Amino acid sequence: MAEGTVSAYDREAGWGTIVPDDGGPPVRVHQVEIRSHGEHALERGERVTFAIQEDDDGAFATAVTPLGPILSEEELARLDLVPEPEPARNGAATAATDRPEEPEKLPIWLRAAIALVAFTALPLFVIGMFQVSDGNDGGLPLLIGGVIMLTALEWIPHDRW
Repeated sequence: MAEGTVSAYDREAGWGTIVPDDGGPPVRVHQVEIRSHGEHALERGERVTFAIQEDDDGAFATAVTPLGPILSEEELARLDLVPEPEPARNGAATAATDRPEEPEKLPIWLRAAIALVAFTALPLFVIGMFQVSDGNDGGLPLLIGGVIMLTALEWIPHDRW
């Protein structure tokens, strides 16, 4: 198990970084890896033990156990553990969460109209298909209408519903 100092931790996002005592690069830590009673959160300057694993994004800490007192800002500065700058919040994905901004939803009346089209398109298609397969040419407009409506639904961005 390695030992280190928490250089940054965002309670809201549940992510932070730990600087190992052996001088290695900082490693990421997530709140689910914190082994403590009560709240699973860390404080800047807190001493911890941890194991290191690798994934596609680099090294991250597992089995993180707090050791004791939190270092003061002077002690952190002496160890050259300066706070990391906050990521710019300009509408793009934030570094702490790596989640893109959710697109603006369509107005409720338009979402209701889309739902109405969706609920009528499939029955039109199925009824038209059965009527055409039975030799009834009167079902052809239903079949074509259902195909057109289902195709039109594919053009609407689903993440805006």
